[in-house]
Amino acid sequence: MFLHLGRWVARHPWVVLLGWMGAVGLLAVSAPSPEAVASAEPASLLPDHQPYNQALEAARQAFPQVVARTRTVLIFERTEGLLASDHDFVLAVTARLLAESGGRWRVLAPSTHPHLQSRLVARDGQAVMIVVNTDSNYLVQASVDQVEAIDALARRGLPEGLRLEITGEGGLGRDLSVATTRAYHRTTWVTVAAVLTILICVYRAPLAAFVPLISIGTSVYVALALLNRLAVAGWGLSNLERTFVVVLMFGSGTDYAMFWLARYREQSRGGVGWEAAAAATGGTGGAIAASAATTVIGLSMLLLADLSPTHNAGRALGLAIAISMAAALTLVPAVARLMGSPLFWPRSVSAAEQETPSRLWGRLARGVVRHPFPILIGMALVLFYPAWHGSRTPYRYDALGVVNSDSSAARGQKLAERHFSTAELFSWTFVLSSGAACSPAELDAYAAGLAEACRGVDGVADVWGLDKPFGSRASTTLLPRAWIRPYYVNDTLRCVRVEVMQPFPPLSDPAMDLCSRVTRSMEEWAGRDVEADVRLHAVGLTPYILNIKAISDADQQRIMIGVAAAIAVIVLIWVRRVGLTLVMVIATLVLYLATLAVTDWTFRIWLDGQALDWKVKLFLFVIMMAVGQDYNIFLVSRILEERRSRSAPEATLRGIVTTGPVISSCGLIMAATLGSIAATGLAFYRQLGFAFALGILLDTFVIRPIVVPACYLVGERLRRKKLDLGDSAS
Repeated sequence: MFLHLGRWVARHPWVVLLGWMGAVGLLAVSAPSPEAVASAEPASLLPDHQPYNQALEAARQAFPQVVARTRTVLIFERTEGLLASDHDFVLAVTARLLAESGGRWRVLAPSTHPHLQSRLVARDGQAVMIVVNTDSNYLVQASVDQVEAIDALARRGLPEGLRLEITGEGGLGRDLSVATTRAYHRTTWVTVAAVLTILICVYRAPLAAFVPLISIGTSVYVALALLNRLAVAGWGLSNLERTFVVVLMFGSGTDYAMFWLARYREQSRGGVGWEAAAAATGGTGGAIAASAATTVIGLSMLLLADLSPTHNAGRALGLAIAISMAAALTLVPAVARLMGSPLFWPRSVSAAEQETPSRLWGRLARGVVRHPFPILIGMALVLFYPAWHGSRTPYRYDALGVVNSDSSAARGQKLAERHFSTAELFSWTFVLSSGAACSPAELDAYAAGLAEACRGVDGVADVWGLDKPFGSRASTTLLPRAWIRPYYVNDTLRCVRVEVMQPFPPLSDPAMDLCSRVTRSMEEWAGRDVEADVRLHAVGLTPYILNIKAISDADQQRIMIGVAAAIAVIVLIWVRRVGLTLVMVIATLVLYLATLAVTDWTFRIWLDGQALDWKVKLFLFVIMMAVGQDYNIFLVSRILEERRSRSAPEATLRGIVTTGPVISSCGLIMAATLGSIAATGLAFYRQLGFAFALGILLDTFVIRPIVVPACYLVGERLRRKKLDLGDSAS
């Protein structure tokens, strides 16, 4: 099949090139607007049926003014003390926000909610807050756009010397989005530069180096343009997915192109004619297709996730790799054919040069062939402890720690810690809703009981409720009860609300542990002391991340099993040997765990002292299991091809020597492209980029040329001994 494809492409290169250019032009003309693409993002990272979304909807219906999906906090500060003109300016900003909201946000300010005066105005007289509640998730573009609009309104006419910072979940999401967008563009340029540099060093031929770049650039544009259209049609897409699309397509696309060019060079001893191009496609097409299928199916297992970004990445990345494979089997041969004999200039493609093996790879191959058993034992000893530690690596869920220290959200959080209570800034809310008819007096009793039960949990800093609307430490308010009650009791929907203050960062492990304990305690109290049919809902950043954690843990378990099983099936279909398939999959799994351990040690012990971000575990697993099999398939395909006419040791030696230079170059490029996301500066990307680069390099220079060939030879020897014993017995 691939030989026929190769012949057609080699004979009609202009048709192929014009076809790709036509696709680019069509997608460019019909591209949706950036606004349409941005508005297509999902409103929440969690599906609608998840407990947190249901709790949030119930709480928002009962208390729409004070309960929201995202809180954006504006903090105004003057260190020598706020002036009367500053308070007038804050009053004017409040009026602007109310006038421009159009239902998009709800404003809590000292002038609109006098009973919150003690919470919004600092006791030291140096700062004042405005809280803006919005209904979109803080990480999606719609929320980012709203925060930008709020920021612009608040900064208009800002008095000299009055400082303004935007924090809270909304400010965090805005700064993360800005950093991610900057990271996306920076990663693209770093990736292009890294790929071009390595290609020129490998080929020492400028035209040959540009062939993969032409193919990749075209396929990346086609993939991103198509994904933008699909995003508007209902697929979710953010810059996180776009970043992975770019780096994966550059990495895998370069691998496929280099693998094809290496075989094309072998076939071009008599000249770079269409026969050589056809033979190159026929010889490599199956391995490239199997490699791409492994990657696509592995990445598609992300579709098993409930979390929206992970689910969307499965669709986007799988489609992108399929486009990259199509370009490698059609556009690369077409461009190479059109370049003709100058393709490898100034180097030659003589037979003598083709037959000269690399000394390094020759020595390595001979060592593996002569000593497969000691090599396997040594590698097992080296990898055992890191792999064991990798299976027990702790993770962190604190997104507040990933923004740069010079961002407005980080600066605003420091201001909040200086002038206000951080517990108040990131409190969470419990809402009790009664399924039976209740009188106002009964609801008031529920509110008092719920607040008292919360206060009884060890670790809770304070509780604001109807009985103590400003907490246990505040003096009795002189404000009318009628002003305060609607914020804690809803008679129509039979709901009561309390606000829980806790002393920990909202996304930290202690905060999540406290929230879980408070929730259990509230459920026990409701089941013991409340006779009516009631439901408890917890909303806020900490309950939100608890739901995220529960879903992500379940997602990871499902996806890891699905990826490993799917890739094992693909590899088995290709190599048709159960033992060899198990070796390839298990070796990659052990390497994945060892890479996790080394990455954890590097960042937690030697660099910034932070545990790994929880997303590193899943993305590293999927990429290493899917992409990591590419090199194993390339090598094993060559060994099995050579095995038809050679003994197992000779075939193994020939396979390592012939594929070593090109696969190593591919590994360097893949490590450079995937590792380039570390240049973004964000903690998650730094960790993931380091882990990607380390894992790919170890896979390229340890697992593929040493462990897999050694296992293959050991398996061949054991099989031969088994056959010999069978012959002796008969």
